Amino acid sequence: MKKIFFLAIAALAMTFASCGNKAKAPEAEVADTVAVIDAAAEAEATINALAENLESKDVNAFQSALESIKAKVAEFLANNPAIAQEYLAKVQGFLKENADKIKAFVGTNAAVSSLIDGISAIPSETVEKLTGATEALKALGIDAASFAGNAVEGAKDAVEGAKDAVEGAVENAKDAAANAVENAKDAAVDKANAAVEDAKAKTGAAIDKAASDAKKKLGL
Repeated sequence: MKKIFFLAIAALAMTFASCGNKAKAPEAEVADTVAVIDAAAEAEATINALAENLESKDVNAFQSALESIKAKVAEFLANNPAIAQEYLAKVQGFLKENADKIKAFVGTNAAVSSLIDGISAIPSETVEKLTGATEALKALGIDAASFAGNAVEGAKDAVEGAKDAVEGAVENAKDAAANAVENAKDAAVDKANAAVEDAKAKTGAAIDKAASDAKKKLGL
């Protein structure tokens, strides 16, 4: 009986834990999917703007688009380096494919040339190379040290979240165990009370029958 009881508690604990994981997994998947879509959409919008400026030969607008790329890379790095890597790789691809046109278009504009060189110089092959390119990022005025701090804080939050999840599962298991014990006690008490009442009823019936038989024998 004890074995069955403890197995039931273990099963309940596993159920609570699995439910918690199932509840969180879809949220994480949705967040990642949205981030990927945002990065792709941002990259496409940026590339379209660069292409339009290149076609219209608007150097000032082209420079503004490059400045927005720098800001967007910094934003993505602060929140999700993998998304920054994808975004930057797409933009760099456009700059590389159109290098000759851009060079002829920009001419001797040092500010624009510096932005193009700076953005193109950031390694985007992998997330590790991107986040480790402190000098290349610094050349664009992007503080890579802050991203490391954010990564540490993110790791701390992840650890705290895991700790809370474990503590929650333990508390749920404790509550389930306590409820199971109380339910078992209540069931035992109810069964005992029912047995007492049944015994009383049977005893009363036996007494009544004995009295009736005695009366009959006495002719009463």
